[in-house]
Amino acid sequence: LNDDYETLDGTSMAAPHVSGAAALLMARNRELIGQPLQIKTILCSTATDLGRKPDFQGAGLLDILRAIQSA
Repeated sequence: LNDDYETLDGTSMAAPHVSGAAALLMARNRELIGQPLQIKTILCSTATDLGRKPDFQGAGLLDILRAIQSA
């Protein structure tokens, strides 16, 4: 607004990225539609560990290519 911007982080900023990754997984693997726990497992297990505390980094850095290849 008015040529101003702000840097934000946290869950609300990560949610669109994770939602997009879930959509890509479902587009590539139609059997994942309606399987949210399986999608979560795939995304979490293929994330790159950043070496930080889990309460800071969660499962790590989202790696959609690795997730798609593992599904």
